[in-house]
Amino acid sequence: MNFLFSRKALSSILFVGLFFLFLPGCILIKRLDRTPYTETKFYQKTIDTINGLQPAIKNENPLLCGWAKVNLQPPYPTTIAIDAKRKGKKFEGIRDSIYVRAFVFKQGDVKVAYVSADLLILPPTVTEILDSILQQDGFNLNNIYLTATHTHTSIGAWHNSYVGKIFAGKFDPNIPKHIANCIAHAIKTASNDLQPSKIGHTAIPASRLVFNRLVGEKGKVDSMIRIVKIESANGSSAAMISFTAHATIFHEKMMQLSADWPGEAVKQIEQSGKVEFACFSAGAVGSHGPFEHSKIQEEELNYMAKGVAAIAKSVLDTLQTNQVNTLQMQRVPIYLREAQMRINKNFALSPKWFYKLFGNLQLYINKLQVGNLVFIGMPCDFSGELSYNIEPTAKKMGLELHLTSFNGGYGGYITEDNWYELDAYETRTMGWFGPGNGNYFSELSRRLLEK
Repeated sequence: MNFLFSRKALSSILFVGLFFLFLPGCILIKRLDRTPYTETKFYQKTIDTINGLQPAIKNENPLLCGWAKVNLQPPYPTTIAIDAKRKGKKFEGIRDSIYVRAFVFKQGDVKVAYVSADLLILPPTVTEILDSILQQDGFNLNNIYLTATHTHTSIGAWHNSYVGKIFAGKFDPNIPKHIANCIAHAIKTASNDLQPSKIGHTAIPASRLVFNRLVGEKGKVDSMIRIVKIESANGSSAAMISFTAHATIFHEKMMQLSADWPGEAVKQIEQSGKVEFACFSAGAVGSHGPFEHSKIQEEELNYMAKGVAAIAKSVLDTLQTNQVNTLQMQRVPIYLREAQMRINKNFALSPKWFYKLFGNLQLYINKLQVGNLVFIGMPCDFSGELSYNIEPTAKKMGLELHLTSFNGGYGGYITEDNWYELDAYETRTMGWFGPGNGNYFSELSRRLLEK
């Protein structure tokens, strides 16, 4: 997530905290906890949970798949996320449509929905609703895999907290309901036309479309555009695309709704006729930005969209698809140390006041396996640099890895541990749960792959 807090916005948050400092008995700050994560109780609790998971088993039933999209535009104007520099103003029109896109996979008695929405994140207020409204259709959070495109010019008003108001605008309880209902509609529609399907996947490097915006050439870049092709028995086809570059071409000066460059890329892929339906999901976008081809926003958007679409179109005709014999989703709670939003190198905002400002944060990691294709969904801006910590295990296990961000919870940025001490936006302002989480989340991912 980019521009979530300006320094002015962060100062506002700390001002609220300082107010409470003068109340009797209140403690504003706490010394930073640097205990190695492997020596903590929360680590062992998460590992015990993963150790108790059932491994994926082969399923001889044919894989069925269907897909659908639903327009996300609300019936009235809302604020735009991110809102910090838009000052609560509501959107003034539609540059391009925003959607929820859903796939439903079914194999025997097992079924899973994969959802991507043209939103900044998939808000926790939405996931809470989703856990109940689709139960009659056989879906809840244990078999709905959530992602977002991470566009910074979609609807806001979906987070009921002080900080939620800063980056998504004043909360409107009808907006999470609207988003959840759109997702439910897309899943139900996709479920209505399930066809026997085959799946293929590939990954193509695109170094001229992404860069490491945190540390530049000092850091690593995950430049792979990951492409999944689905071919149904009725002759229709679809594509699932993920990439690591932020969707930040349009931001605070744009007052119209837009899906940013991912929306345009999907449009170009569909219009090419290579597939009938396409979907984009933000990959491991933490620390990664869109390659700056031009400072003119429309030119930059066209550069990114055409670049991603061209690579996808170049392989979709020849990408081989195969039958698969595994379908499984797992949703695993991630236990963390207390929140530690740092004020300086050694002190952080008291967890008590962090949660008052941010709301309660229960985070999960999701794993969806379809054959030897494995999606791992993170509750954060997950750094593309960390792909290098996880990918070797996937290859060793004969699996194709697709990391995605924004799975229905949000816990800030998870970055490479080497950069934790940087006084930078991603590491200081948005690194909320102390040191070691780059390695911690990477280890959890590897353990899930090994199951």
